[in-house]
Amino acid sequence: MSETIYFAYGSNLDPGQMAQRCPEAQAQGTALLEGWRFLINERGFATIVKDPVAKVHGHIWILTPGDEAALDKYESVDEDNYRKEVLKVQQDGGSVSSMVYIDHRQKPGKPRPNYLPGILHGAAHFKLPPDYQKELASWAS
Repeated sequence: MSETIYFAYGSNLDPGQMAQRCPEAQAQGTALLEGWRFLINERGFATIVKDPVAKVHGHIWILTPGDEAALDKYESVDEDNYRKEVLKVQQDGGSVSSMVYIDHRQKPGKPRPNYLPGILHGAAHFKLPPDYQKELASWAS
């Protein structure tokens, strides 16, 4: 089984959390997903929803098969909390096919306690655009 290119936009942006969940994952740089919007859903977790005028900034990780299996378990793929899709993201002027996790629940909600700080830490750590970091932080209110 080969490695997986994975686009993180939520709590998996946080390098400390990724080190715990996926110790062999390799950080590969920031990326942009066009035509989608970041959302905290009614469960209190991040997802993305289609929006033709929006963009989601995130980070690419290269996952080993073991890391992907661990992340599938963390994201509760078997319990239908998240599904995996492959989408085209923009990185370094080119297009990369990348796996993403998407929750089918798309009603906006409030983040679970202590959830949003990890996302904000990862966004700052990977130097996502300041305006986008403010957009993410707006979910705290």
